[in-house]
Amino acid sequence: MRNLRTFQRIMRAASLVGQLGFMVITPPLVLIYLAHLLQTRCGWGVWVMLAAIVMGLVCAGCSVVRFCRRLLSSEQKRGDPPASTGFNRHD
Repeated sequence: MRNLRTFQRIMRAASLVGQLGFMVITPPLVLIYLAHLLQTRCGWGVWVMLAAIVMGLVCAGCSVVRFCRRLLSSEQKRGDPPASTGFNRHD
């Protein structure tokens, strides 16, 4: 039973790292792609690329902060049960 909990925690941590990575990488890449389209097809200047990079990083930062707040609040609400019950502790 203890091995199963350990495995579940490891898999949860791995999925959270993957989710955070996706949230950090995706907004800047999408906005850079859109800025590139605006530069090549509409003839806009370099400032579009700079604005896209800044906006992408801001969006990624906001997403990470919201995700971490939600994760921490759900951990506090759920409350992890004690790993093992001692001899004198009967719940």
